[in-house]
Amino acid sequence: MSDSIPATSSVTSSSSVSPQFAKYKACFYDLLIWKNVYLSGGAFAGSLIALYLFKYVNVVKLFFNFAYIALGTAIAVEFAGRTIKGGPGFVSSFRGSGNYLVISKEVVDPLFNEFTVLVNFLLIEFQQIVFVENFNLTVFAFVVSYFTYILVHYVSLWALTVLGVIVSFSAPPVYLKFQKQIDAQLAVANKIVDEKTGDVKVLANEYFGKAATTAKGYVNEALDKVGYKRNLPPVPVAEPVASEPAPKTVPVAAE
Repeated sequence: MSDSIPATSSVTSSSSVSPQFAKYKACFYDLLIWKNVYLSGGAFAGSLIALYLFKYVNVVKLFFNFAYIALGTAIAVEFAGRTIKGGPGFVSSFRGSGNYLVISKEVVDPLFNEFTVLVNFLLIEFQQIVFVENFNLTVFAFVVSYFTYILVHYVSLWALTVLGVIVSFSAPPVYLKFQKQIDAQLAVANKIVDEKTGDVKVLANEYFGKAATTAKGYVNEALDKVGYKRNLPPVPVAEPVASEPAPKTVPVAAE
């Protein structure tokens, strides 16, 4: 069994995915493309049966119903054994001395490690979708989320889940069978989207350019109203002119 991956570990790109994650990726891929018909069919039927049981079977009620029947039967058999034998009954003596059923640590640890790897794999796949590392996959997730948001107002969550399971097991084989035709249509759609995106960018640049010019005019007009001088060269400061010294007064002798 594989070792566990710490929950705090990070994967920077899809190229650095651990082989453990690649194993689960290949497993899901093979399952959804029906590489093994019996395994995929069993998973598909099991998913639908589990959803049916979750919808129409009260599991909690069934559990307690089975519990009280089993415990009542055990009490009756034990009481009959004690009455007949006069000692420990049939049920209490069936187990033996000290042989309780326990789960070994050697069994739990590998299962827990595999569960940790599976959770980390799903977490990494979710982050790759959110951070648009695979553009087509992110667009597909967006479309699915949007239509699910709309349908959830009219269809029950259980019905959407059943529909999701059916689409998940039917769409990949259909895509692989008509891959060339679908890829050609997707290429045409991408070309149209790129052209429309370019037109939108041009219109946006023109609009924002006009808006910036208009806003600049309003700002300049407002500054003029408050007396703020804009774009004027600095006024040169006149250098001080050296003044000529006053002529000395010569005392005139009295006649």
